[in-house]
Amino acid sequence: MFVMNLILMEKKIDLASGKLKRIFSFVAFLLVWPCAAQQSQQEHEGHHPDIYAEQSLAPQTPEEPFTGLETSPAQGKDIKKGMRQEQGMGPGMAKGMDKMMEKMGAPKPKDLYPSLMRLSQLPVEKKQEVLDKAVARMLAGNQLMINGFTALSLADGRQNFSEMQSAVTLIDQGLSQYDSGLAAKRVIAEGQEPRRVALTWFKSQMNLLPTSEGTDRALIFGMSPIHTGVMLILLFFASVMFWMYGFKMRRAGALLKELESESPPSQLQNDSRSATPEKSSRQEIDSSTTSQLKPESSSPNAIQATVSKKIVFSGNFQVIGIFSETHDVKTFRLAATDGSSLPFDYEPGQFVTFSLTIPGQAKVTKRSYTIASSPTERDYFEVTIKREEQGLVSRFMHDHVSIGDELAIKAPNGKFYFNGSGEDSVVLISGGVGITPMMSAVRYLTARCWEGNIYFLFCARSSNDFIFERELQYLQARHKNLHVLVSMTRAEGTSWMGPQGRLTSQLINDFVPDLPAKTAHICGPTAMMEATTQTLVQLGMAADRVKSEAFGSAPPKRKPSDIPEGNKSSSKSGFEISFAKSQKKAIAQQDETVLDVAESLDVEIDSSCRSGTCGSCKVKLLKGTVDMDVDDGLEEQDRQQGYILACQSIPKTSVDVEA
Repeated sequence: MFVMNLILMEKKIDLASGKLKRIFSFVAFLLVWPCAAQQSQQEHEGHHPDIYAEQSLAPQTPEEPFTGLETSPAQGKDIKKGMRQEQGMGPGMAKGMDKMMEKMGAPKPKDLYPSLMRLSQLPVEKKQEVLDKAVARMLAGNQLMINGFTALSLADGRQNFSEMQSAVTLIDQGLSQYDSGLAAKRVIAEGQEPRRVALTWFKSQMNLLPTSEGTDRALIFGMSPIHTGVMLILLFFASVMFWMYGFKMRRAGALLKELESESPPSQLQNDSRSATPEKSSRQEIDSSTTSQLKPESSSPNAIQATVSKKIVFSGNFQVIGIFSETHDVKTFRLAATDGSSLPFDYEPGQFVTFSLTIPGQAKVTKRSYTIASSPTERDYFEVTIKREEQGLVSRFMHDHVSIGDELAIKAPNGKFYFNGSGEDSVVLISGGVGITPMMSAVRYLTARCWEGNIYFLFCARSSNDFIFERELQYLQARHKNLHVLVSMTRAEGTSWMGPQGRLTSQLINDFVPDLPAKTAHICGPTAMMEATTQTLVQLGMAADRVKSEAFGSAPPKRKPSDIPEGNKSSSKSGFEISFAKSQKKAIAQQDETVLDVAESLDVEIDSSCRSGTCGSCKVKLLKGTVDMDVDDGLEEQDRQQGYILACQSIPKTSVDVEA
């Protein structure tokens, strides 16, 4: 009978029109809406399982609405009675049905939720109580569904839509109660995880999306399969990037080694020749304290330090600062025009060559000045220049160059330097503006906290000419291994209370302990250089441990009377010099060098010191022989390949030069 009624009900519901469905929705809204604004005690307990969990395990009283077995007979009688009163159910029938359903249960199946959440913590007897309660709930839910289907069948026969909706609600409540009891029973009977089942059931009751079982399963270190896959892809990508970086660095290192092994010395010391050499570069006459820091001559017995092969830079640099050191000495700070770091590396003591366009001069004038700043400064370099009344370039730099001007330079050049390599102490001796290479060395060594002892000896005319006085005082106070001795040759009438006169052997020997075991670097005027070198040798220092470099104007040409008798044949006039690249040639006059003839013909040969030490004027001799007083600017490999220094080469026969 029950099955027939159920089939009949389904057929009638299928025949209901869209209007009937809208009426059902409206009636359901009216029934549910008043209840939505209230929260019963059981609902409150359901949201606080930790507080009410123990209370929910107490036996059900007859008054509790979700013990369906005890109240179901009375509820059945009320239903039948209500159904028989067919004629008297007027406008208040829906309200009566609501009260009847309230009596029939409308169970709140939330008391099992906190019990399931804490099931693993409960004793055995409590678990049995939960099982009994689950079975009772399943029976009560089944009875509610039977009552609901019965009420639905009767209401359908009368076409009472309100009762039909109430009956459907009753069926839904019975199904929900049966489902909750079944879930609790499965937990205990099948050994499932209580917390997972409770959360799944609760989310279904709250219309929340169920949690996928797969998302809770960790693969590696608590990560899901998707997460693990993404991490593996990222690790693979990072590994590929590291491999590519290492490959590029190895490739770059291999290319650098290949370039170093294949580049000839001429490419490392010579650059594109854009400026025209000229005779006027020898017109500047400097005093004993000249500011032109050009290598002039070397001690014959001195072993010049070998400069590591570096690329020579040629281009424009901008003056970014000008500082007055004394009344006639200024320091010029230059940096790259684009604000980048220095495009070249240099050693303390090397120099830079300026190519200047000076008003009144037909050709570009070149002068070399030692870099006074430390190689550790990578954003700029500095040159310190003394103004000489007869100095063409020094006057131009002091009087006409200002901040913002761009000057053409070529750097670095020179083999006179000291960087502390291979030594545990050093003696630095200088005079006048010859202090600049020594200051570069002191700044470099102190900046790198070199541990060796530095003995700094300086001679000037007066305290007014003491360049870098405050900086030396600061460095000496800061670095205990820096020892400074200063002597003034003209101290009368000044406040100078230190040593006076030139650097004597007694003064040097008293200041520098164990002098013969040390290495000395000397820089200054030629006369001062020669006298100091002799003094050091007399004090026991080996001649090959004295490294010197003079600065000043180019040495005067030898007079015929100065030429040794055996060399007169080598200086006679009438030898022809041919320049292969420029297709020019001329007869060299007596004592005229290859560079002199080249300048008279406007043949481009780079030059700087004009004393045979910087190597800038190195050219290849194709034919003939020459005589050179100084060839320190040549490496042994250069000599074997047939290179000569144009500024020192006087023809002994007719010669052909690659220029």
